[in-house]
Amino acid sequence: MNKFVHVQSITRNIIVNCTKVFIYTYFFESIVENRLNMPRQFKRNNVWSKKYQGRQYDEHDDRDRNPSDITIRKPNKGGNRRVSFKTGVVAASKLNLKRGNIEQGIRAQLEEDDERMVDFDPSKASTFRRRNSPIPGSARNKTKGLVENGSGWFQVTIPHGNKYDKDFVLKSLLNAISPEIFIPHYWNVETQSVSFYIDDFKMAKILANVDRTIEMPNGFKLIVKVRNGIPPVKLDANTRDRMKLAMAKRYNAATKALDLTQFHLDVDLRDIYCGLSRAPIFAAASDIITENISDLEALNLDGNKIYTLEMFRNLMNKLPNLKILYLSNNKIQSANTLEPLKNSNIIDLVLKGNPICDRLRDENVYKREVRKRLPKLQKLDGIELPAQIGFDIETEDSNKMPPAKASFLVDQAGAEIVRQFLQQYFAVFDSDNRQPLLDAYHENAMFSLSCTYHPNPDHRLVNYLPHSRNLLRVKDPEKRITLLKCGRLPVVSFLSELPKSEHDPQSFAVDLTLFTPALIMLTVTGIFREKQSGSTTIRNDLRSFHRSLVIVPMGGGFCIKNDILHVTQLTMAQVKTAFKPIAPVPVTTGPIQPPVVPTPTSALNTSLPPDDATKLQMIEAMAQLSQMNAEWSRKCLEETNWDFQRAGFVFTELNKQNKIPPEAFIK
Repeated sequence: MNKFVHVQSITRNIIVNCTKVFIYTYFFESIVENRLNMPRQFKRNNVWSKKYQGRQYDEHDDRDRNPSDITIRKPNKGGNRRVSFKTGVVAASKLNLKRGNIEQGIRAQLEEDDERMVDFDPSKASTFRRRNSPIPGSARNKTKGLVENGSGWFQVTIPHGNKYDKDFVLKSLLNAISPEIFIPHYWNVETQSVSFYIDDFKMAKILANVDRTIEMPNGFKLIVKVRNGIPPVKLDANTRDRMKLAMAKRYNAATKALDLTQFHLDVDLRDIYCGLSRAPIFAAASDIITENISDLEALNLDGNKIYTLEMFRNLMNKLPNLKILYLSNNKIQSANTLEPLKNSNIIDLVLKGNPICDRLRDENVYKREVRKRLPKLQKLDGIELPAQIGFDIETEDSNKMPPAKASFLVDQAGAEIVRQFLQQYFAVFDSDNRQPLLDAYHENAMFSLSCTYHPNPDHRLVNYLPHSRNLLRVKDPEKRITLLKCGRLPVVSFLSELPKSEHDPQSFAVDLTLFTPALIMLTVTGIFREKQSGSTTIRNDLRSFHRSLVIVPMGGGFCIKNDILHVTQLTMAQVKTAFKPIAPVPVTTGPIQPPVVPTPTSALNTSLPPDDATKLQMIEAMAQLSQMNAEWSRKCLEETNWDFQRAGFVFTELNKQNKIPPEAFIK
């Protein structure tokens, strides 16, 4: 009997203990489940167990998780940290595990959790959310990160979208954004996710805002992720062949024009991405063009989302006949993007529909910036452009400027007058007495001097700086007026005070810009050197000058009405050639005026012919000035008895009458 009672007591204790274990397990599982679904208020060190790392589950909902799968272990004595949902000592003290009052601890914990849920504010969910948990939609800008970039493409990804039919997914999206519509491109399936591309920034933002707003039949919210992305390029031999066939259908042999408008939307290429905005695709298209239609004259690239023209640099060199280029409705941002077209022969360009048109809203600025990059352009956006003023001269080498000339004569008839006037003027100016210059100036003549300051004391223009009217240095208006010499006598008096000089006639360059019976305008540029005062010794004070003269007729001759003199230092090239007896250089203007030949004057005026050395110099001078070859230059001098002035006069008259044969100018 006693044995029976003892066994009954043991059985009763086992049942009670099992009941307690069941109750304790039930309450712990409830706490764990609440913790999993609650926002967290403090930073905790709860990390998923290794058995849950890498496990795939439905991220739309976590209701299928079984909290009983999570084992709660006490910290072991070995020091290795175990996975736990407790927050250290605080959680243990709250549950009163040490005192054994488990029921009261569990009840207190549940009441505290209820209070937290009552005070929970969804707008501040980021404060309570678990690590790596999704941000509630109300606290997130779903379009953040979307940028209207140059490519214009956006990738739409739907995680776990492969569970549903393609038509059902697209119909759900269209119903959510109605009445807006979108066109999906390049549908792709990757494991459980699906993705496609759209080419509209506005539609990309709209689709981003429908994230987690569409409820599917199984109760899940459809996740829609939108980001900037370009469809992948797959370029192989098959793709090249398909591109070639598509381009062949778009080529017009009669007009030599190729229409590649929205080439990526071609019906034969819709399953692959062939966007011409991508460099590999454009390079492949360029190779096809240059290999098959190198004589192309017109190319239409409208609507291809092109944002850079760097790939056009090589193409323009391979298509010399290309003159018409359409680039409307692309992504060209600025005028600098057109730099690769600078050396092309484009005469007709269309850019409407590009961001550059919105940035350069002023029509004149827009045309000027475009023509700066395409100087040969005649038509822009379908509008004829006015003729551009410039120096676009057709030469064998278009990159070279025409050869420079020593002098310019607007009218050959004024050459002799200008020559005589300058000879007489500088002869008096370089003499010891400049008073005879009174006859060379008008009664109301005006004179102005300016000079360039040089910091080197050995080359400082001390004799000219005090009288300079350089407008960048003289700020006082009254001083400017004082430095301006008005009247014949003040002008000549001032010129007499300047240092004595000697001009180098071989350095003269004379430009006759206006020649009429009532007015002559000319400029003289050359070199002179200063003479030391009171002595005939020549110092090495070389100066460069530029003189602008306005000459009017007076009595039986001419006089100066306005004189502007600028004095500065010599360049290194001028120093090497100044006052050196080199080959004859004309003192005066025009290609046919007599040079200063370093021979006795009597050799040109006597009836005796000059020696052989002088003849060679005269032939070279005549050939240089008249542009005739040496043979005809010799013939001209021989027929005029080696009179250089007469030979020049005869050449001028015969050249005006077009009586000189073309072979005379063949060298």
